[in-house]
Amino acid sequence: MHRIIATCLVALAPGCAAAQEPVAADPMAPFARLVGGEWQVTFTSGARGLHAWEWGPGRHSMGRMASKSDTIDNPWAGEVMYWHPGRKRVCVLSLHGDIPGIGRGVSEGTIRFEGETQVDVVDLYQPGAHRKLAQRRTFDGPDKYHEILLEATGSQGYQPLAEWDFVRVEGPPAARPHAAEEEAAPEPSEHLKMFEALLGCSWEAKAGDNLRIQSTYEWIPSLEVVCARVDAPSRDGDPTHLLDAYFYQHIGTGALRCLALTNRGGVYEGEVSVIEGGALQFDLKGYEDDQVVPRVVRLDFEEDGTVRERVWSIEGSERKLILDVHQNRIPTPRR
Repeated sequence: MHRIIATCLVALAPGCAAAQEPVAADPMAPFARLVGGEWQVTFTSGARGLHAWEWGPGRHSMGRMASKSDTIDNPWAGEVMYWHPGRKRVCVLSLHGDIPGIGRGVSEGTIRFEGETQVDVVDLYQPGAHRKLAQRRTFDGPDKYHEILLEATGSQGYQPLAEWDFVRVEGPPAARPHAAEEEAAPEPSEHLKMFEALLGCSWEAKAGDNLRIQSTYEWIPSLEVVCARVDAPSRDGDPTHLLDAYFYQHIGTGALRCLALTNRGGVYEGEVSVIEGGALQFDLKGYEDDQVVPRVVRLDFEEDGTVRERVWSIEGSERKLILDVHQNRIPTPRR
């Protein structure tokens, strides 16, 4: 039941095609060095930026969705790194905000460690452009790394574009730095307007007699992305973090995309559409261990203010209803 709920209570992006390699016991372990404190950088403009990484559900992923900085020198304002059980690789989704004369950007790719160097190879999509980039982070001890951004532009292969030095500083563990943004600009952009009714509160659903699930949705204006989180509250301690999901417009295709990551290591990818009556439908392909599990999720906004959520499993041309619950609006819990 936890698996069904965690993969369904939020409509769940882009793929990362790569050759398969032997799988480590914990493929996310090399990235643990990024968590803790905040990473500070001084850009070429003289401005300083700070960002902090947080573990995703079940520690199968980690992300940062905003950077406390007054500059756009660093292109990756938002990143999610996650183990993909279908591709047997660590994949990355990166987003950057609007750059004057260029626009927003979405990149997809894979990540690996070579000794003390983290290597990202990504496809970056900007309005009218598809670029091949690489990023190398070379660590010097636990609290410093040097980052180089490169681009493949011709026969000479990848050439450096920019480089920065990052140092770890003590600070609060990424206290949702985009929250202030959200208060200043609560309305999502036109292509994500369909999520507006879900913002500004939390939602609770009950499945069975004892299981309660709470979902929150946040709009990050600078990146034009809606982030969702699903938790199972506990009477005896911290809630169980079940799922993170990200909804955004893919710059290359124009499609509304979504990526959902569960606490069991599942990855759900797909597209979002608005269907009759303003309902949201998510057509998803899920990867759970070695299984591919297609799902269709539908959210209907009812007249009484609740959200009805139904989930179907897909086998060939047949649909089977596996979840039918109502989500009720509740005060947003503090985290």
